[in-house]
Amino acid sequence: MEHNKLSIENDLNLIDKVLDDNDMRYILLFLYIIRNDLFKDFNDKHIIESYERVLILDDIFKSNIVQFWERQFIEIAIDLGLFKNIRSIGEFDQKDDDFILKLGEETVTLETNTIMVPDDLLYLMIQKKFKTVNRRNFNLALTKLKGIKCEFANVIHPFISEIDEHDYTIDDDLYYILDQYGNLYQAIKIEITIQGFYERFIKIRDSIIEMIEIFDPVLITKPVMQKIHKAIEEKKDIIKYLKDEKIKLSEKFNTDKIDKDNDNFKIWNEKLSLLLNMNNELYDLEKKLDELKNIYRGNKKKFSYLQFIEKVSFNEDNILNNIQNNLVIFKNDIVKIKSEISNLTKKDLKLLNLDYERLIIMSNDD
Repeated sequence: MEHNKLSIENDLNLIDKVLDDNDMRYILLFLYIIRNDLFKDFNDKHIIESYERVLILDDIFKSNIVQFWERQFIEIAIDLGLFKNIRSIGEFDQKDDDFILKLGEETVTLETNTIMVPDDLLYLMIQKKFKTVNRRNFNLALTKLKGIKCEFANVIHPFISEIDEHDYTIDDDLYYILDQYGNLYQAIKIEITIQGFYERFIKIRDSIIEMIEIFDPVLITKPVMQKIHKAIEEKKDIIKYLKDEKIKLSEKFNTDKIDKDNDNFKIWNEKLSLLLNMNNELYDLEKKLDELKNIYRGNKKKFSYLQFIEKVSFNEDNILNNIQNNLVIFKNDIVKIKSEISNLTKKDLKLLNLDYERLIIMSNDD
């Protein structure tokens, strides 16, 4: 039989490859969630009628939303970012009934059992959850998804379709294939949680690196950071170890003439040691975070994304509990590190380094 339609039997490898691409995966999963979790694949007429009833209103008050929409629909709509001026269901609950909710200039529309999502809205929904996604890559992914070359036959499979101008919908064949694998909404929420934690991790790591750079920019280069990690691992004096490894440090690390009991020196050395040790803890934490992400993505991934969806949908191998337990441990590690450096500021460290440099000059003069 001639192969025209996308199928699990012939195109499973192709689908896995597409889902390996972050931008294409997010586009497909968000279009799926809008159709499946928000609009129940058109199986509930009340949802469709109540949604369209709200769309025709000149002003959408909170009381209208509560009256016409079911609670679950409201929660998913807000979680996806359908409204411009509400960030969470908690914020929604705190608003008065006369609060006006704002949809974008273009929003999700429905026509003859087809859900049309404007590309601008789809991008904002994805970017709200995954800050690393940029518009250029998003646009490229949209273009690719409109025509994926089949690996099995000389045909093109449209994973998404463009309707009118800048409105997109997920392909029916792909939708029903994905639907067989379980709860995609749960899978993407786990990924969002992990990615959100990773972004917070990056923020504190960058803050510590900026403070270390004040002491000496060479200390934040990748080769030197690896040697610092090794020195800490072997419980050796970091600066002495770097010098033994022929790392060229600035003159301020030539401390032979400095009085080691001097308060300026002790504070300077203490703050530097603290930052280097905290950065090393983050170095270890990043590897653990990468292992967590490698469950479903990257060259070292344990499972294809479809397998990941299956496993989280049925909690196979206790995967949900393991991920949750790891994130709790990682969160405690981050809280500890933030607490350790909470009193440090770049301004104070710059002043500390100035005082220390004056001490060096005076020690050399002596």
